[in-house]
Amino acid sequence: ITEIYMPSITVTGTKLEYTVDGLSPYVNYTVECTSSNGEDSCDSNMNTTRMPSAVPSGPPLNLTAEPSSVSAILRWDPPAEKDQNGVITGYLIKYQLSSDSSSQMNITVALETELL
Repeated sequence: ITEIYMPSITVTGTKLEYTVDGLSPYVNYTVECTSSNGEDSCDSNMNTTRMPSAVPSGPPLNLTAEPSSVSAILRWDPPAEKDQNGVITGYLIKYQLSSDSSSQMNITVALETELL
């Protein structure tokens, strides 16, 4: 049995909301709320929620370029799972002439999704 530390926060007065900060993106959290009259408390109400996706915190891995006479095939792996912060939906490819930084071109590669 693994015990998970759940910090508790006491909200006094007539407040009916509280903001919990410092949560990680795309992670499930279970929250629990118990009412109290100062003497004792009743059973709790629980809810599980998934935090929304966030910008990936790491780049794609293992980028390679396979050149031919007039093109190059780029291949990569997704960012490390811990750095994805949700579902990766596409990639932005930037390229330029090595000798001319003003010639940068951008291409967005959207991932195809399959509906079940």
